[in-house]
Amino acid sequence: MGQITLEETNSEPPQAAIHTLLAHYQNRRYGDAEKLAKIFVEKFPNHPFAWKVLGVLFKQTGRMSEALDANQKSVLLAPEDAGTHNNLGNTLQALGRFEEAEASCSKAIVRNPDYAEAHSNLRNTLQELG
Repeated sequence: MGQITLEETNSEPPQAAIHTLLAHYQNRRYGDAEKLAKIFVEKFPNHPFAWKVLGVLFKQTGRMSEALDANQKSVLLAPEDAGTHNNLGNTLQALGRFEEAEASCSKAIVRNPDYAEAHSNLRNTLQELG
């Protein structure tokens, strides 16, 4: 993993570091993405981006308890972000917590009515609920 400098005096991570984190994730270098995201949350604990990435990474790697915690933190920090609600809904659905998943997916749709993935996830959740 390349050397990334994160200045603790800034309230947000540098854009170059965000792009590096995204590149690691998109290129399926999940170990590198996780390491960098954990550095982000340590240095910028109130910035939702790394929490969002960690939530998705943890879910993809089957670490559901950690995914739930990270996604809940992401929603807390970015309550108007439809993606954070959708990610939380996906995690809740994977945990079999369908009523909560329905609420999260619905919140995603309220925030972005054209969010096709959230509509699909809500449909899947409603099918599970019968």
